[in-house]
Amino acid sequence: MNSVKKVVVILPTYNERENISKIVPQIFEGLSSDRVSVKIVVIDDNSPDGTADTVKAMDGFGIHVFLINRSGKLGLGSAYAAGYRWALEDSADCIVQMDADFSHRPSVAIDLVTMINDGYDVAVASRYVKGGATESWPMRRRIMSSSANYLVRFFLRTGVRDNTTGYRAIKASVIRDLLEYDIKSKGFSYLIETMFIFKQLGLGVAEVPLIFRNREYGETKLEFIEILKFLGTIGRLLLIGLQRGSGKTISSE
Repeated sequence: MNSVKKVVVILPTYNERENISKIVPQIFEGLSSDRVSVKIVVIDDNSPDGTADTVKAMDGFGIHVFLINRSGKLGLGSAYAAGYRWALEDSADCIVQMDADFSHRPSVAIDLVTMINDGYDVAVASRYVKGGATESWPMRRRIMSSSANYLVRFFLRTGVRDNTTGYRAIKASVIRDLLEYDIKSKGFSYLIETMFIFKQLGLGVAEVPLIFRNREYGETKLEFIEILKFLGTIGRLLLIGLQRGSGKTISSE
């Protein structure tokens, strides 16, 4: 097994000026190693608060820190895909995706990369395994999150406790396969659609405990329309699974 030597961290952003200058140094600190090269690429959806300008002003910009500045809010899933393509072009061995708002603790990134080194194809930071938890969430949000994961586990049979976490490490070879799929979800539902694909491909998925904290600055961006799309995505993927189970072939294209 080849060890991970080159990691690219993907940070999708929209109005994260307050957080981005603080989290980037902490990511480098958490992943620092003589054996691993780390780069961070920020995918910003034309934030009006000046997030992109803050990234450009960082030490190491153009060397270790990079920016994809998009024309507007094009969706979380498409931001990941843009970051994946950038990372593959940069010959990354492992891609880490995470939020920039400190709800995803940077110190957990090394645990995810370690799981990739140990032979897993995908590693996710999980709120729903032993040692994982959520902090300072209102009851409504706890119910929404746990219910969403229950629905995914029940209907899509992914075998993963936390299917909606966006904090993941993925082998480059898996990313290449993933980009061959015509993934319909562009927003939050991208997370469950990709997890469904991992299951269909028979990949090894590890879960690392995560204590999820509320963002330090700014507002949560999950909108009601995304919840409706999420439910629609579960139905669509369930149908795909049933068709495959009946012997019908569904192409990745």
